[in-house]
Amino acid sequence: MGLPTTPDDASLAAVDAKFAEVAERRQAEKAAEDAHRVAYRNLWLSHHWPHRYDRCTTIRGRHVCRRCLWFYIVAFATLAAAPLGISPWPTAWDPMFVWILSIPATIDFVVGELGSLKYDARRQVIVSSLLGLAVGRGFYAELLMRGSTTFWGPVLVFGSMWFAAAVVAWMNKRGQYRESATG
Repeated sequence: MGLPTTPDDASLAAVDAKFAEVAERRQAEKAAEDAHRVAYRNLWLSHHWPHRYDRCTTIRGRHVCRRCLWFYIVAFATLAAAPLGISPWPTAWDPMFVWILSIPATIDFVVGELGSLKYDARRQVIVSSLLGLAVGRGFYAELLMRGSTTFWGPVLVFGSMWFAAAVVAWMNKRGQYRESATG
């Protein structure tokens, strides 16, 4: 039995279907890569991959980290008010309140990153605002006296906890980040 010299319609249809399948797969891979690239580029404001955009607010079409938004607004407002003599408490209480007000945000972040706490936007705004008060007052103390333990003590202690929790969470979930960006 010899080989056919011209393909029949069924063979052509099968080849066309295979080419269409390969083209569709390539197009899906390109779309996934594009989505990942866009999500990666947006991390500077959102700090989150798309599967965690619930932790962001949208400003002019861009996802912005809700924690950072409230933290920076309150911290800079507190810092700007300090030279004017406007303080949320007496200045002598700064060392105590800077430490105390840093605790709720640290608990929220660490426990949330390690997966034991359900995310709540309202709670995040509150604890981020409290942290903003603490950091604003702490930074003012640093501006008055370089090397201030009122600022650097909590930054080193709580910052280390935040960093460690973020690294552990990333190590535990690193495969999910790329998958979430690709859909």
